Amino acid sequence: MAANSQQDQAKAHLARHLHKALVYLYDPTALGGNLLADLLGLEQDAERGAALRACLLKAIEALQPGQDTPRGVKSWRVYHILRRRYTEQMTQRQVAADLGLSKRQLQREEKAAREVLADYLWAAYGLDQRFPALEATSRATPRDAQVPTRAEELAWLRESVPAKMTDVREIIGSVLETLHPLQNAADVTIDYSAPDALPGVFLCPPFLRQALLDVLTWMVGQLPGGTILLDAHTTGRQLVIRAEAVPVAAAARENGHRAARENLGMAAQLVQLCGGKLRLEPQQGECGAALPVVSISFPIAEQTTVLVIDDNADALRLFEYYLAGTRYRFVGAQDAQRGLALAEELRPPVIVLDVMMPDQDGWSLLEQLREHPATQSSAVVVCTILAQDQLAWALGAADFIRKPVRREQFLAVLDHLLAPPPKEC
Repeated sequence: MAANSQQDQAKAHLARHLHKALVYLYDPTALGGNLLADLLGLEQDAERGAALRACLLKAIEALQPGQDTPRGVKSWRVYHILRRRYTEQMTQRQVAADLGLSKRQLQREEKAAREVLADYLWAAYGLDQRFPALEATSRATPRDAQVPTRAEELAWLRESVPAKMTDVREIIGSVLETLHPLQNAADVTIDYSAPDALPGVFLCPPFLRQALLDVLTWMVGQLPGGTILLDAHTTGRQLVIRAEAVPVAAAARENGHRAARENLGMAAQLVQLCGGKLRLEPQQGECGAALPVVSISFPIAEQTTVLVIDDNADALRLFEYYLAGTRYRFVGAQDAQRGLALAEELRPPVIVLDVMMPDQDGWSLLEQLREHPATQSSAVVVCTILAQDQLAWALGAADFIRKPVRREQFLAVLDHLLAPPPKEC
């Protein structure tokens, strides 16, 4: 009984580290510090994060049932959940919709699928022989653990929080709701105005939300009984959020204590991480008080068209999901003829091209795209299950991706192809 109890505890310990590793599957820093790498014997690998990711991706694929297994059985469901949730990084809502489940039902099945994966790893890596190591790591702290500096924390946030197309009005609305109790306590009015529609901006919504909270709480502290005029508008190709303090007579006070300065400094850094700028512009009030005016500006996002030509409808849906909420606009075509027509009409900067398609294969279409005057400047990315990268390069492809494709990998290729050229010295 004692041995079984120890084994259950060890498996529970393995499951905890496995869950965390799957959540941060494409974060090399987080994976490198995950003790699962030690449990699986990867502690000596120089690239612990990459080795652990490869191990987990391989384990998920090992759970794929054979082609003769009926699609409705549990093993297919387990594989589908693991692959969609972690390999492809799809949201719970989307996977639940695919399977016809509620989010709560999916969460239960997701936990069961992770247990199947943990059992596979337990058997494949002989972890029943490593009880002492499992027990030791359960008491251990991460190697070289230390409190990150502010700069390190911000750098980690920049890498781990994804940017997406954002409706600034929604962010401001949530901020005002959060601030309501504080402004009531200080008897401060926030007068907010914005047009019915604002263009989207490409940024990390949590960063902007926290920056606005930092700015507005700082201003509320300076304005007992006063008003903050808050508005959002466009100027040229910039979207600007502006907050101006309007105190009652002789009510403004200089709130220069350390916490206030730190909050404003942090707001400026968070805005910078979003690709924006924060400006503090003191104005002189009627009673001689220095009234703060804060403006935050971001470049208005311009979506870049990406044409995906693939005869597989599921593949098109996956790429559309990958591009949702990004700076890229998805356009899909399910055959070569339609794809060529769209390419000539839209002249997209990037065309993603499958190879094995009926009627006309991708290789001949690639040659047409390279020769046609309307599409010669488009970067063509060959995306296929075939190991034909050398042929793709020889035919003029700008890049090559082997299926199955991860979202991060796909976006990284697009970012690289569309990055502005380096400035000449």
